Amino acid sequence: MQNDPIVDEIRRGRLEIEEECQGDFEKIYEHGLEVQKKVAHKVISHPDPSKMTMQEIDEEISAYRKERKL
Repeated sequence: MQNDPIVDEIRRGRLEIEEECQGDFEKIYEHGLEVQKKVAHKVISHPDPSKMTMQEIDEEISAYRKERKL
């Protein structure tokens, strides 16, 4: 099985949080709530693709490709 760098990064983060909170689930939960409060304004909602016009879909694809330099 191949290692996935994203999965590895998530697991490292989880272990760091567990160590920081001494494995106490209540502390881990509180930590999660604090993080959620800090990043709530960063959440982006995308429109439902089934309600988009073909032009809007094409624009989304073009913007994605430009951002990713594809």
